[in-house]
Amino acid sequence: MGEYHELQVPPTMRPKAFDQNEALGSAMFQFWNSGFAGSSMQDLVDRMGISRQSLYDTYGNKRELFEAALRRYREEVIEPKLEAIGDPALPPPEAVREYFRSVVDAPKETPPGCLVVRSATEIPVTDHEIGALLDECAMLAQETLCEVVERGQQTGDFDRSRSVRDLVGCIVAAAMGMHVMKRFPYGGRHLRPSVDALVAGLAPRQDA
Repeated sequence: MGEYHELQVPPTMRPKAFDQNEALGSAMFQFWNSGFAGSSMQDLVDRMGISRQSLYDTYGNKRELFEAALRRYREEVIEPKLEAIGDPALPPPEAVREYFRSVVDAPKETPPGCLVVRSATEIPVTDHEIGALLDECAMLAQETLCEVVERGQQTGDFDRSRSVRDLVGCIVAAAMGMHVMKRFPYGGRHLRPSVDALVAGLAPRQDA
């Protein structure tokens, strides 16, 4: 029998290796900045620095890539923020203030607003799979804020005549509105004075 010779693939034909972690981070920023519908496949491959075939082979399709980007956003953006404000050593009013400030004074190198909030306004309510991912992020924030508000009620910093869920609902609704307003041309600069007013609105009522 003849000697077996391994087929040698020319370098130009070999798939280009890439850092999957870095590529997914780039996709997250693309979706964060332009949304799901506003991010074409060409936008994604250009931002990620990979070929379309590599994207399909590694991530499946655009929707699956978007789902992976949402999970990355939760891990890299949402969870660290919530861990910081959930620190028991941080006074509850300051924790809520920092939560709002993280929206109003977000780093300039990040896209304006929130990927979760942006996606919630774009994805149809009938899309249960992505809706579940968005719900998980929202619930994570609500759970952390519930702990903060409970501590605030125990210390007397927050109103005890209202339920924890009511106060947290006010905080979350205000933060979501801020995320949307951050995408306005003025970048949410007018939101800064509202932070202290929102925190003050959680305090015990004087006539209680």
